[in-house]
Amino acid sequence: MSEYGDDASVSGSIEVSGSSTFNEGSLDADFRVESDSQTHMLFIDAGNNRIGVATDSPLGTFHIKPSSGDANLIVEGTQDVGLGLVADTDNSGGEDQNPYLYMSQETSTAGAYQLLMGLEGTADLSYVGSYTNQPFILSKNSEQQGLRTFQIATDDGGDVSSRFSIATGGRIAIGDAVQAADARLHVKEVEGDIFKMENTTAYGMTYGQLVKEDLTLTDGGSPIDTTLNLPAASMITDVLITIKTLAVGDASTIDNVALTSGGQTSNMKGSSFSSISMIASAGLVAVGTQYVLGNTDQSYPAGRATLLLGSTADIKLAYTDTNLTTEPIVDVVVFYKKFDTS
Repeated sequence: MSEYGDDASVSGSIEVSGSSTFNEGSLDADFRVESDSQTHMLFIDAGNNRIGVATDSPLGTFHIKPSSGDANLIVEGTQDVGLGLVADTDNSGGEDQNPYLYMSQETSTAGAYQLLMGLEGTADLSYVGSYTNQPFILSKNSEQQGLRTFQIATDDGGDVSSRFSIATGGRIAIGDAVQAADARLHVKEVEGDIFKMENTTAYGMTYGQLVKEDLTLTDGGSPIDTTLNLPAASMITDVLITIKTLAVGDASTIDNVALTSGGQTSNMKGSSFSSISMIASAGLVAVGTQYVLGNTDQSYPAGRATLLLGSTADIKLAYTDTNLTTEPIVDVVVFYKKFDTS
């Protein structure tokens, strides 16, 4: 008890020239400092060993939560300034101790983090959930994060898990909603230019693909335009054809892939090209059957030379059919490489 009794009230200023100790007896006695608009501008939660800034219910050892305005932590100095996160490695607490850096939209939502950095193990995030084996994540949301150790996402309004991630095992995934890389480098895009290699001069090469789904091969309509356009200065490397609906009739085959540009039509393959049957034969052709046409014997203008057209070319399928009662429907995927020609 002080000379003022159990409680003391001071309406003026207090000046202390020596050291000061509050709650030296380690009692469960909180300490609070008000500001002009905050009742708990500084709050010591003695019972839970926590400090709150602009909050009366700190959720961590140090918690800033103003009721209005921005919450900012500024560290400024005239020399080097740093922020260190150090976990004691003597394991005196009997549990794994790992430093981590965490950013979230809400303290009550475990799936709302946008940045999580930590060592491998379980970070002590008891008030927002528990995360295991997440060394570095920079993400729009936390769905299916267990597949990644490093992730960068873009906010494009869709349910996109990542645009770039280094997954478990060191596999790199780039693209729209790639959940797990199937190879050391996995790039996923809808269609068009996907990957480019370029040297210090103007020369380079771009790899891409074009997709046409549910193309009906009209009876007597050969060649049929796939509505796909091969970019200028490009060559087809492979064409993948998937049968969606089998033809019914005497005969129906795809005979070639034709490129039409400037009124001139050139076939992708020469006379050695084998026709692709669209009608079930000896049980070998069924719905879902896929053919890969490899462009290894280009025939325009002659031999193995490939003419790089100066403009886009329509990609068409040349085929023959006889007495069809049901026209075949196919999916067409064209893989190409495009050359920088200057």
